[in-house]
Amino acid sequence: MDPKFEATPRGRRTGGTMTGHAKSSRPNLRRSQIALRLISAALIVSIVSTNLIFLSDLRESTLRTTEANLKRYNLTLAEEADRSFKSLDLVLSSVSDYLARRGVTDSDSYQRTMSDQETHALLKEKVTGLPQIDAVTMIDAKGKLINFSRYWPIPDINVSDRDYFKALSSDENLETYISAPTQNRGNGTWNIYLARRLNDPDGNFMGLLLGAMSQRYFENFFAATAPESDTKISLVRSDDLVLASYPHSAKTGQLKADGGRRALQAGGSLRETSEDGHKSHKTILRSARMLPNYPVLVTVTLNEESELRNWHGMAKLLLAMSIISGLIILTGSVAIARWWNKQALYAEAAEATSASKSNFLAMMSHEIRTPMNAVLGLASNLLETKLAPEQRRAVEGIHSSGDGLLKILDDILEYSRLEAGRLSIELITFSPINVVKQSLDMIGPRAAAKGLTIRTDLSDNLPQALIGDPGRIRQVLLNLLSNAVKFTPSGTIVVAVNCVSDDRSTARIQWTVTDTGIGIDPDKIESLFDDFVQADNSIRRRFGGSGLGLAISRRLIEQMGGSINVTSTPGVGSSFNFTLALAITSDVAPKEESPTGVTDLHARIAAGGRPLRLLIVDDNPTNRAVAVQMLSEFAIQCSTACDGTEAVTAATRFEYDVILMDMRMPEMDGLEATRSIRARGGPLATVPIIAFTANAFAEDEQACRDAGMNDHVAKPVRKNALVSAILSALPPLQARNAADVGLPVVASEPTPSGDVGRDIEGRPEVGSVACPIESAPTARLYVGKAAFAHLVAEIGEQASLDVLAVFVRDAEAKLGLLDALNVATDRRRIEREAHSLKSAAGTFGLDRLAGLARDLERRAPELSEADYVVLVAQIKTTFAAAQRTPVGDDELVEFVA
Repeated sequence: MDPKFEATPRGRRTGGTMTGHAKSSRPNLRRSQIALRLISAALIVSIVSTNLIFLSDLRESTLRTTEANLKRYNLTLAEEADRSFKSLDLVLSSVSDYLARRGVTDSDSYQRTMSDQETHALLKEKVTGLPQIDAVTMIDAKGKLINFSRYWPIPDINVSDRDYFKALSSDENLETYISAPTQNRGNGTWNIYLARRLNDPDGNFMGLLLGAMSQRYFENFFAATAPESDTKISLVRSDDLVLASYPHSAKTGQLKADGGRRALQAGGSLRETSEDGHKSHKTILRSARMLPNYPVLVTVTLNEESELRNWHGMAKLLLAMSIISGLIILTGSVAIARWWNKQALYAEAAEATSASKSNFLAMMSHEIRTPMNAVLGLASNLLETKLAPEQRRAVEGIHSSGDGLLKILDDILEYSRLEAGRLSIELITFSPINVVKQSLDMIGPRAAAKGLTIRTDLSDNLPQALIGDPGRIRQVLLNLLSNAVKFTPSGTIVVAVNCVSDDRSTARIQWTVTDTGIGIDPDKIESLFDDFVQADNSIRRRFGGSGLGLAISRRLIEQMGGSINVTSTPGVGSSFNFTLALAITSDVAPKEESPTGVTDLHARIAAGGRPLRLLIVDDNPTNRAVAVQMLSEFAIQCSTACDGTEAVTAATRFEYDVILMDMRMPEMDGLEATRSIRARGGPLATVPIIAFTANAFAEDEQACRDAGMNDHVAKPVRKNALVSAILSALPPLQARNAADVGLPVVASEPTPSGDVGRDIEGRPEVGSVACPIESAPTARLYVGKAAFAHLVAEIGEQASLDVLAVFVRDAEAKLGLLDALNVATDRRRIEREAHSLKSAAGTFGLDRLAGLARDLERRAPELSEADYVVLVAQIKTTFAAAQRTPVGDDELVEFVA
């Protein structure tokens, strides 16, 4: 090999260059210390400001959620109160009809006809089974009781002094009246009366029909349903007279403006400041709602502080983490600064100073990593526990910030190795085209999330194989691509690879990354590759970073004997390129190895001499689509079934090599379907059946095996796990050869995912090719970045987008179905639909949506109608939120399917 391509001499030359660069005078040391202080201050300010912004957003989000919950709770109270008044109103209407049937036409006939025991029995029967109605009373024109539902004989009581009697007897235009809370003169209970005026045919006052509702009934209902111990609830008449309250107040029955009208004018909810008994001001959340049919409103009040208890705990946690992170950064920066000063005082030679400084820089990077790893470890442990959504987002933010800090420390460590000349260069055979493809595979999802387009321009005269360090070349290329994505708000990024010259033994290869980003000022370009430098200070504030990426890239390229350059126009874009002289080789560049399971399955199918026949059974089209796409590279004929009944029919008509069986499905679940298939004997007693389910607990796996399944694969499934399960389940070849003879294969067209294929006689098809994904209308969805990246790694980006389109369509259909289902009669159906939604949402990393669906599935057997409505509304809101931009959430990525 030509000596100029050996790594060690070049490393020495570059190391010497770096040592000269590291030889610094006092001004250089001061600049380094200033840069270190600026980086430390920027990190601390970034951590503190991020936490403050997050806490502010979290506080407002918590209060808005509480206000929404308060309005929903108030709606429930208003509906219940309205039903109570309505039931009493209906009783009074039926009694009024009874008067007409008995021929009551004036005050005399009213008193004479209605004072008998038969009428008493009728009134008593009317209030039977209505716990909120205390009594129904008939009053004559002078206020005397004519008849009474509570007991017989009728007591001698006159109510002409009551407010309802005075109001109705004096105003002929007033038909009904809701009284102030009044103590019953018969038994001492406090009631709210709904009074109805009775007129004779001439419109003269004939008397009253009076219905009494127990005040205690309302207060007990308020107490039983109050969401917090400090919740205050009032039933208020339209003139601000308090009819009932919880907790019971001495102001009940008095005119008291409690802010209900202000809340109504504000749209139903209001935040305002009130004074408690110690004259201290507190912010309260108030909600008010009018009854649909009566001049009464319900007001609900909560203290803001009680709703922010969890937020205060989170604020303390973030404050503690911020202090710890700040101390770590300050300790590291102070230690580094002191060590630099000490070395500057005692350095006798530039090379000794540079080597010592680099050694210490590497040591300090490791020392800072140690406590940071503890912080990240504790955050990871917290993420594995059960956390509230707000707490999970906070801990994920801590973890993400820690990862960012470790990335900066890694840059510093890499920089120190390069500066000391201790970074070795590997010389192996590689393909320059593969280096580009691998880099784009890693950076592609980030570019797609920003809506950027990446194009490649590969020259035709590129050598097939070169000798060099592909890992370091890819590192530089990734750094340039990452910067291009970071500083390009919209447009296109082009990656070009050209062979500048070729003398058959050596080729000069140029890699170029061109973007349409913000560009760089001409006076900043010369210093762009210096240590700890970015284009300007505002860049660091807006985009972050250590300023070491390009410095490291330059040193790596120089150590490999090349050069790196940049041209840029502000507002138009930038173009970075680096050129390397590399040896050409006739050896074939190694290809990426396939996972062992994938290779073995290809070999197993080839040895069988025919395509593998597979039945995929799942009621969720997204899961069926994912499975079909994962197996699309193999010679496998896929058929699909939507439930256990179709699976049994398909399995009994045709002989499959493997059946993938979901557990939770409508009509017949996977366990019952498996038992039914096994019970038919013959080949069906031994056909491999693999559980393909989101039920991933140990008891679920045991239930599958008890039902007769061979293996268990948990969703969201990974391709290697699915391939390994199929390989393990397949019997030896000789056990299947005899069964293959004469097997009927019915020709059919491929069917869309989600429908079982049918032959010409209407039976489930067999032998069809892998089912394509049915097209869906354009939909926008923000899915989990890591989950989608895993799915792309399994089945490819386009197939993942196709599956995503199926999921959006199916999720919208399920949400519509959940709205239409009745919790009283469709509990099993609700449970199955929630299970299916949970599984599909988990595939795309929509953890919040999957968690709510899991809650609905678990609670379906005993869920009340009101709770069902609330939970379905939360699921719909969460799905809708996934279709909007998630502000500040770095773990979600937008895709348009």
